[in-house]
Amino acid sequence: MLEFSPDPEMKKIAGLADEFSKNILDEEPLFVSDEATILDVSAADPEELISRISNYYRRTISMADLKQPMWKLILQLNQGRSARERETQSE
Repeated sequence: MLEFSPDPEMKKIAGLADEFSKNILDEEPLFVSDEATILDVSAADPEELISRISNYYRRTISMADLKQPMWKLILQLNQGRSARERETQSE
């Protein structure tokens, strides 16, 4: 029987994780544990991932950001996002 690592943090951000997968990854992973990084679930070149993420989320990220658990990366990318969206809409 296959045994997977736990994923409670990923489950907490399921909607944000779905958005991330649809807009950043080439294909949606079947399962992402709380320990997995984007480098574990994507075959894309890290520089390509940095470019996609930076363009979509309009934030600068680094290779170190890609090495943190994916749930942390997704939360980091979404921090302050609603404030930026309000600023953009008011312009």
